[in-house]
Amino acid sequence: MLRFTLRRAALLVASAALFATTSAYASPGVSVTTNPSVGHAILTDDQGMTLYRYTADQGSTSVCYDACAAAWPPVLVDALPATPDASLAQGLGLTQRTDGSQQLTYRNQPLYYFVGDATPGDTTGQASGGVWFVVDGPTP
Repeated sequence: MLRFTLRRAALLVASAALFATTSAYASPGVSVTTNPSVGHAILTDDQGMTLYRYTADQGSTSVCYDACAAAWPPVLVDALPATPDASLAQGLGLTQRTDGSQQLTYRNQPLYYFVGDATPGDTTGQASGGVWFVVDGPTP
């Protein structure tokens, strides 16, 4: 009985990991949204979730892994997202993470989500620790 339970638990964990990995690589859209809580245009994904930057990153290279990446998941993509906004598209790029995945960048800054943001439009990670900030959108 214990062997069956452990095997089933291992299969569930493996399935969850596969789902998380597969869904993480789906390239989200990126848009610019005016957010009243920060008072200016910011970047969001196609679901309206706020995108952040980390001041400790070294150029376009992310230094956020392990516990950091659990709280601040990187925006992983399989390709650059298409956007009709030319000024936004011009700033988008990719950087490779140590595990070989690709992280979306804007103006050479790796992009992240914050697990504390529960709904579209939340900006609860803004200025967190004095090192995490919403990503300013292009100015018209």
